[in-house]
Amino acid sequence: MAGKKNHTKDEIVSLAIRQIKETGYQSISLRRLLGDLHLTTGSFYKHFDNKNDLFTTISITLSSQLSQHARQFVLDAKPSTPLASLIVLGEFMITQFQEQSNLTEFLFYNPSVLAVYQSDQKDQFPLLNDVQALIQNIKVTYHISDSVDNLFIKVWSFIQGYGILIQNGVAKYDHKLLTNAATELIGVEHP
Repeated sequence: MAGKKNHTKDEIVSLAIRQIKETGYQSISLRRLLGDLHLTTGSFYKHFDNKNDLFTTISITLSSQLSQHARQFVLDAKPSTPLASLIVLGEFMITQFQEQSNLTEFLFYNPSVLAVYQSDQKDQFPLLNDVQALIQNIKVTYHISDSVDNLFIKVWSFIQGYGILIQNGVAKYDHKLLTNAATELIGVEHP
């Protein structure tokens, strides 16, 4: 048995992510999840305190994965300014709202993550940290008087709202609209 690693926690997280992707987080049943993995509730509680703890772990995992993809997307686009980077990041996020709607809804709106976003544990969410660092860079580069928090709220509210409108078929993606909104919300000239 030496050297054998228990992958139960990873298996629970992986299957839960697949189920969230397919059917949304509201339909996750611990009993069904554990049944699909042929696990007992004791096995679950060995790794997680409760369903909220599982959801927090999944949120951190998804934030890390999404952050890695976003970083690569922005790098591949080779933006020349911090504002251009923000616009590229906005495009990426809007694409995620369209293509990964259940996962983005879970990541941004599940009840367990909302409490974490409002706590001192925000540093566990790489995507949030990356966006805030980019906003800080924009503030310094363009000498913006608004606080980082205010800029973040303006920009992130627009990106999420626009993404949800597109996801629900209420609006179509328009690069010019995204660019104009970013420059107006930040208060700088077009990139």
